[in-house]
Amino acid sequence: MQPHTPSNAEPPRKTDATSAVPPSFEAAPPSSAASAPPEAEEEAPVVLHHDPWARKIRSTAVGPTMHSRHERKLRRTPPPEGWAAWWPVAVGVVLAIFATDLRRLALLWDPWGLRLLFPYYLLAGKEELGLSPELARTLPQLMLFLQFPLEGFLSRISLRRGMKLSSVLGQVLFLHLVGAMVLFLISGVTPQ
Repeated sequence: MQPHTPSNAEPPRKTDATSAVPPSFEAAPPSSAASAPPEAEEEAPVVLHHDPWARKIRSTAVGPTMHSRHERKLRRTPPPEGWAAWWPVAVGVVLAIFATDLRRLALLWDPWGLRLLFPYYLLAGKEELGLSPELARTLPQLMLFLQFPLEGFLSRISLRRGMKLSSVLGQVLFLHLVGAMVLFLISGVTPQ
């Protein structure tokens, strides 16, 4: 025979090591235990409170909180639509109009001015590429006028994918440096 216990008494606590939970973290006993049927008492899940230290650590953090990647993506302004999305190509076309003047200015800092500003113009005319003589004469002039609009189109594609303007400018600068490095490897320090 089991001893009689009142219906509002606490259930006995487990004492094994796997379920040792301090009493402050256990779920509070139901307030209307006498009025509820006994099946409802047994099926109610035991909900433990979460760690109070985690709350204190988060609340004592110094400085601004980091936003998740998803939140930062939602806060970004959407890329421009329609004609406004083509502004990098328009800037490239304007620079292509003044390409001959820019080339004359770059000649003042010979050989590095041309190599950094117009690397693909110089690369297109190199004999080491094995181009036919007609193409070797025509391709540099074509690259002089096409380099900036092509870079503008590349910038437009990158901006449409959500890249920042500073990252896009870094890509264009990187392309110019790669072109200058290839020129250095092909022809040496001084152009011929």
